[in-house]
Amino acid sequence: MKNKDKSSTIFTPGVLAVFFMIFSGFFATTMHCLIRFATEDHHPFEVAFFRTIFVLVIFFPFVAKKGLVSLKTNNAKLQTYRAIVGSIAMLCMFYGLSITELSKATALMFTVPIFATILAILFLKEIVGIRRWMAMFVGFFGALIVLRPDIELGFGPLLILFASLMWSSSMLMAKILTKTDTTLSITFWQAAGLIPATFLLAIQVWEWPTLYQLFLFLMVAVAGTLVHWFLNEALKIAEISALLPLDYLRLIWAVTFGFIFFDELPHAGLWLGAALILGASTYIGIRQAKKKKEELNTNTNINI
Repeated sequence: MKNKDKSSTIFTPGVLAVFFMIFSGFFATTMHCLIRFATEDHHPFEVAFFRTIFVLVIFFPFVAKKGLVSLKTNNAKLQTYRAIVGSIAMLCMFYGLSITELSKATALMFTVPIFATILAILFLKEIVGIRRWMAMFVGFFGALIVLRPDIELGFGPLLILFASLMWSSSMLMAKILTKTDTTLSITFWQAAGLIPATFLLAIQVWEWPTLYQLFLFLMVAVAGTLVHWFLNEALKIAEISALLPLDYLRLIWAVTFGFIFFDELPHAGLWLGAALILGASTYIGIRQAKKKKEELNTNTNINI
């Protein structure tokens, strides 16, 4: 009985949220590492296509359990736009990862919240204060340090940066869709919507995969699914502002995997640039969470 009480004390909701966030980051880096392995023998577009197919296979039991009605969408137009944007993001990310160091790609992906804030200002008319503008400036300065344009502005890192911009667009569309559609519907149609573009490009460079390569493609899909599952579980328990700093661990995984599997050594500036990007992203997340709380309190007071 005492042991049971002790374990329940150790694994508090806050501790579980931390572990879930760490696992999410670990599987994100694992997925990127598997993509690098998979693209050694197959074109990134073909890997992206098979990843999408296997994601739908993974989702099939959930759809079977909840029925086809769970896939109903009330905003097919926005789902279509999100599928197009998501296709561009995935294709750019897979191609970028195939020719970019893991650590550099991971650092540049930290820019997603910064891009999301800029897009929210432009399209959702969100009002942003001077401090968040400064945070965005710091974040982009960090991205420049990571890119090192003074030495070489590689095509791969630019693709990763563009993919991050597209992902942030997809996130904003998902945010709008949550008002009308279920999470299962949004996730399913995002995956299904990726098939046309990835197939059309994959067929141009098609090579039949071996069983081992198919297994590798499946693992890419499984790792990606686990990323989202652990992240969602963490966000159910704790505030995003408290979890964002743990995202920096992804860079440690990326540097470790890059060194072990690909003999990659990041330049010294990468750590500084990544710290600036993540610091800016974390600050933006904290300010956003604080703003939501203030709006909730205001609405509660009005209702009272």
